[in-house]
Amino acid sequence: MLLQPLPGAAAPSDWFSDDFETGTLRVSDTPGGRWDSTGASSPNTLTSGTAGAHRGQYGLTVVDRTSNAGSQANANAVRDALTQEFFIRTWLRLRNVSTPGSMVVLQALPAKVELRLLAPGPIWELAGRNGSDQATYVSFHGSRVEEERWYLVEIHARGLGTAAGEARLWVDGVEQGALSGRDWRGTNYVMNRLVVGEPWADKGEFIGTLDFDDVRVSTTPMASRLELRRPGDGETSSGCIAVDVSLQSSVSEAPAPAPYTMMVALAVTEGAGRFHMDAACRFPVPGALLRAGASEQRVYFRPGGTGGTATVKATHLDFLSATLPLEGLVPPEENKDPDEDAEGPWTTDLGCTSAPGALVALPVLVWPWLRGGRRRHTRTRPHVVD
Repeated sequence: MLLQPLPGAAAPSDWFSDDFETGTLRVSDTPGGRWDSTGASSPNTLTSGTAGAHRGQYGLTVVDRTSNAGSQANANAVRDALTQEFFIRTWLRLRNVSTPGSMVVLQALPAKVELRLLAPGPIWELAGRNGSDQATYVSFHGSRVEEERWYLVEIHARGLGTAAGEARLWVDGVEQGALSGRDWRGTNYVMNRLVVGEPWADKGEFIGTLDFDDVRVSTTPMASRLELRRPGDGETSSGCIAVDVSLQSSVSEAPAPAPYTMMVALAVTEGAGRFHMDAACRFPVPGALLRAGASEQRVYFRPGGTGGTATVKATHLDFLSATLPLEGLVPPEENKDPDEDAEGPWTTDLGCTSAPGALVALPVLVWPWLRGGRRRHTRTRPHVVD
């Protein structure tokens, strides 16, 4: 089994997304960015650059240099109104803080669902409004925010336009709390504008830097974490073990489609062994390739050594990593290299495969080994469906 697309879905339903890899912000820039407008109150700055990158070459960086209240710096994306529910996710980092302070770092408008950092911790705060006039402020507090650390932040709001409005917050896949049973009846309870940066500071005490990367808004649950699973029918006659690599949503706790084609790095952190693309474990692979819209790919693990156990790990910079302990492994035949039939200097270290162009370069590196193997071997190689 190779790629498994979600039934009835070829790709995630994105309302907005930006990985900042154009190196620009505004649609009017050259090359064109994704944001309709940006602004910063001098001497504060809002830029796309390498310093704010979590994945790839560029990210969004806000530098607040003043202790002033009000709007400090923000990027705005305006789209068609979402009238029932929405999902937001972003990677976020707080750094170089010289003066702590409370601030808004993300807004869904005009519904006024806001992600805040609340001093003195700081801690996460998800805020909203209640009532058709939006006069009542409601919020809940989450865990502490550490400096110099990237967090995956996810928000889900539903029940827009009803008396049963709800908003939830996840940080690194852990739910922080919920605003439930809110009166969101009224024309303002829709989302047609996304704002990130530091759009508002009540007291203006904060001086420091905020970084954002891989910002997305969707009408369906988005992938947030990797999962490794050993299926019940996973062991083959060759002694290889099937391992399913999939993307999951923190919100729905169900499979979610890949937002773009990606290579998931696979590694053995304890014990020994190697991953392969085929059930006979003849052709090693450096990772699992997930195409846009797919949620799962099966690979095969052939153990090495004599311990009978191993721990494997899946990583990708845009998603939370996963590990899987493997027990009851049958060691390879004595004095036999488990991959002696495979050719080429294979490795599970993907290096820069998350960088632009890496997926293009990978087949160029792999093809000469496969082609050379065809000339030297007479056995039939498995047909691979791309």
